[in-house]
Amino acid sequence: MKKPLFAVSLVILLCFTFSCQNKAKKAELEKMRTTAATVEQNKTIARQLHEALDSQNVNRLIELLAPGAVIHGAEPQEDVTAENAAQFLGPFYQAFPDLTHSIEDIIAEGDKVVARVLIQATHKGELEGIPPTGNRVKYYQITILQIVDGKIKEGWRITDTLGCLMQLGMELKPREIKK
Repeated sequence: MKKPLFAVSLVILLCFTFSCQNKAKKAELEKMRTTAATVEQNKTIARQLHEALDSQNVNRLIELLAPGAVIHGAEPQEDVTAENAAQFLGPFYQAFPDLTHSIEDIIAEGDKVVARVLIQATHKGELEGIPPTGNRVKYYQITILQIVDGKIKEGWRITDTLGCLMQLGMELKPREIKK
């Protein structure tokens, strides 16, 4: 009598153990699926940001930003927020009306997305005192975005501004030393 009772108890214990392990594995798998879906969603938001820039759709760009979001540039005056996006981008769009961003690499992990972006445009309007040259420029930008709950919370961009300006005919010269 004890042997069958022991066997039944052992079978129940094994079933319970395997059931718990299966639930833990399922929970882990579900967590991985959720994380992968979030990472893909964040990549999509990064692509949508660049599409909004290409279509000069400042309202769409603002929709992608979380309240209080800032996309930092190299200098504080180059920071883009919902409040200054139109003012910041307007002169650039006038200088480069055919502006395009081509994402060549995009990498995401957690809430961060990094994109290596090829920017191309034709200089058809004045840019910071530089008259239109008609030159076609190609330069790169690295963009890092922090995306939380489907909105860009913060961002950073590193742009090859010197490369762009040199393609517009600007020269880099050492400062003259005044004696």
